[in-house]
Amino acid sequence: MIKTTSLISDENGYKKYNLFEIHEDLEPIIAGDYLLYSSKDFKKTAYCELMYKNNFHNKYDKDTYQEIYEKYINNEKFIEKAKFIYSIIDYDKYVKFVEENETIENPNDLIISYSVVDSDGVKVNIYNISIKEIAFVF
Repeated sequence: MIKTTSLISDENGYKKYNLFEIHEDLEPIIAGDYLLYSSKDFKKTAYCELMYKNNFHNKYDKDTYQEIYEKYINNEKFIEKAKFIYSIIDYDKYVKFVEENETIENPNDLIISYSVVDSDGVKVNIYNISIKEIAFVF
């Protein structure tokens, strides 16, 4: 696992950090600016909205795919997770990864874990994302 941290806020000495733990096989698909996620310098909000719209709202008819709307499109937690994935995964790198890896033997092993750690050492695990979840949102 590759562990990286970055400062996302510092308010009166109370600091919060992104903590990413990335399986080494997934490193090639990570966006160059992933460490900016959740910081004031994060600039991908519009991109994430567009990706979500293109991969869900524009892809599925509400009347025909009511179950997909109920389980995913109208589910705030799922929307947040999908936008997180769009924030940290580079789409072009992901496409290349898929072309080069037609079969993945142990997809449950290919995980990206995202946590927030504060200056007191408190760690809150936010997401554990597998390659299967990444594939689903793309």
